[in-house]
Amino acid sequence: MASKHAQDLRRRIDLASENLSRQLQGMDAHMERADAPGEWTVREVLSHLLFTPGADPAVMLATFSERDYPLVAIDAGATCLDDQRRRMTLPQFRDALDAQRRRVLAYIDGLEEREFDQRKARIPLFKQFMGTDEITIDMYVGALFDYHWNDHAGQLEKIRQAVGLGSATAKPSGAPA
Repeated sequence: MASKHAQDLRRRIDLASENLSRQLQGMDAHMERADAPGEWTVREVLSHLLFTPGADPAVMLATFSERDYPLVAIDAGATCLDDQRRRMTLPQFRDALDAQRRRVLAYIDGLEEREFDQRKARIPLFKQFMGTDEITIDMYVGALFDYHWNDHAGQLEKIRQAVGLGSATAKPSGAPA
C-alpha cells in the first residue's frame, strides 16, 4: 500500500489533472491562441508543462537525496517549444502530460514515508516563494501540481474565455459553472 504522503499527493495530482483536462475541453481548434497579445498560446502552455524535451520528472525526483542535495535549475519562463511540439495535436499533448503524471505517480508510490521529507534537492527558483531552496520531494511534487499545473490551468481558462468557449470551472456539485 502506498504511504500516506503518496496517497495525499496522488489525490492532489489527480485534482490538478482533472482541472487541466476541463480547461482543455474544446480547445483543439485554438492551439495557437492566447488570451491577450504577448501571452502564451495553448500550445506554449502545454509545452511548458512538459518541461524540456526528453525531461522526465520521475528521473529528476530520483536525484533528490538525504545529503549533498543536487542542484535543480528551473527556467520558469521557458516554453520549451521545439519543432516536434509545434506539430503536436491537443490529444498528443494530453497523452504526453498524462504519461508524465503517471510516471510521477508510479515513482512516489514506491517511496517510503520518510523519503518524502528527508530527500531534498536545491532548487533556487523556490527560494523566492518558499523561503528556502532546500526542497523536499513532498514540497516539489505538491508545487508541481497544486501550483504549477493549476496556475497554468487558470491561464488556459482565460484563453477559453477569449475564444468564446466559456468557463470550464466545476462547481462543488461537479456541474460546470
